[in-house]
Amino acid sequence: MRILILKPSSLGDIIHALPTVNLIRRRYPQAHIAWLINTGFASLLKRCPIIDEIIPFDRHRYGSLCGLPAFADLLATLQGRQFDIVVDLQGLFRTGLIAYATLAKRRLGLSDSREGARLFHNEIVTVPRCHAVDRYLLAAKHLGCETGPVEFPLGLEGRASARPYIGINPSARWQTKLWGDDKFADLIRQLPRDRVVLTGSAAEANRLDKIAQDCRNFAGKTNLLELAELYRQCSVVITNDSGPMHLAAAVGTPVIAIFGPTDPALTGPYGDRHIVLRAGIPCSPCFQGHCSNRVEMECMQKVTVEQVLAVVKPFLV
Repeated sequence: MRILILKPSSLGDIIHALPTVNLIRRRYPQAHIAWLINTGFASLLKRCPIIDEIIPFDRHRYGSLCGLPAFADLLATLQGRQFDIVVDLQGLFRTGLIAYATLAKRRLGLSDSREGARLFHNEIVTVPRCHAVDRYLLAAKHLGCETGPVEFPLGLEGRASARPYIGINPSARWQTKLWGDDKFADLIRQLPRDRVVLTGSAAEANRLDKIAQDCRNFAGKTNLLELAELYRQCSVVITNDSGPMHLAAAVGTPVIAIFGPTDPALTGPYGDRHIVLRAGIPCSPCFQGHCSNRVEMECMQKVTVEQVLAVVKPFLV
């Protein structure tokens, strides 16, 4: 049995798919399971015990006319691999086309797939509007997998710190998801700074230096697996709605997440150990990367430093 998982991006979505792939592995313990993933996220699955193979997908290389020959070569290679089952959890035109090109007998897709991807699937899994983790798990149920605990197996090593850090992630992909550098800096000034660690990308390192003051700034200094290990050393991670938020939740660290334009019922930190702070503005969630409210980003600005401090205090002991 050969199974291909199509979930190339984004970071949070890849993490959300792990419990589904875990149940598929339990259902097919002898299968060869491959995961097609964007090269920038591949390090996250480096030690993942439930997959046999990582197939790197260079999205930028295949995204232009010049990349069409290379994309055609990829499709031909995948067809030659003779996959029996393809599970397309991305649900976009490109992954639908990849699924079809494999000529796999079973090509699963979700009912809310976009860009015409459903045309390439021969089995459609009906999914309701619910958290992404639970949506993906319905694909496992469709394959006859038994219901099991929701686990995010990454193959992490080592143990948590005796005096755990306080993780701060001031970043997000959308401008409208940002709580604000000034607020994070004000928050840090009121925390035990010897325990505070900041995380972000290399491109954000200088910006985060200004927020960090004299705290440790790991921006750009870890790959995704190392970031997961760092978050596991934290008693709590305070964050905007972002991929790192989901990574912290996946390794079992309590998360305090600040939400505005998005819906935590759909993409919040998964599990019952986490705290989501929202301002309750009528236009939230708007699911927009640009704010059109009369008071710009009111949904984020109305979450106060005092509110965050109040919920983070139990984690400081």
